[in-house]
Amino acid sequence: EWTFATAALAEMHGLRADGPFLEPGFVRWALASTGRPECIGSRPIQLALGGPKVEHATGKVALREAFATVASWRRKDPIEVGSGITVIGHDPFWAELISDEEYRAEAAALASRGYVIKNKEHLANFRAFEAALGRDGARHPTRKRLPVGQGCAGCCFDVGSALFCDVCGAYPATRS
Repeated sequence: EWTFATAALAEMHGLRADGPFLEPGFVRWALASTGRPECIGSRPIQLALGGPKVEHATGKVALREAFATVASWRRKDPIEVGSGITVIGHDPFWAELISDEEYRAEAAALASRGYVIKNKEHLANFRAFEAALGRDGARHPTRKRLPVGQGCAGCCFDVGSALFCDVCGAYPATRS
């Protein structure tokens, strides 16, 4: 099951966010009345604020056309882009904090415990995870870690049949 922070963030500021793709009535209509051509296609999109519109592959076409505002035809970026976190997500930022040798050794040790550590930022986050929740997330309030080779492909936490792991961010999280 996918989760989105939009409603919780809005509520923290006394606002309400409506997400059409989370509304059961809209989902029923979309599934019954639209196909891929109505949802995904090439349209003139503004890739940068104030920039020219260029032909670009985009999703949510039905919504963009229904609400045809300036914001409707912008490029869709994940929240981490707009928040600026991608600026520190590059390895040069982490190079001062974690050496290449330290990363390789620790990532290999964690792989033997069933963790896939993608980069130095991921290692720093994993360290914080274990500092807060104990070795292997033993104190995680809602998720259970399974034996190595079971559960999420990235961290061995139980994900059931979910495609996305909300513990480590793996997608797809299920093992084949």
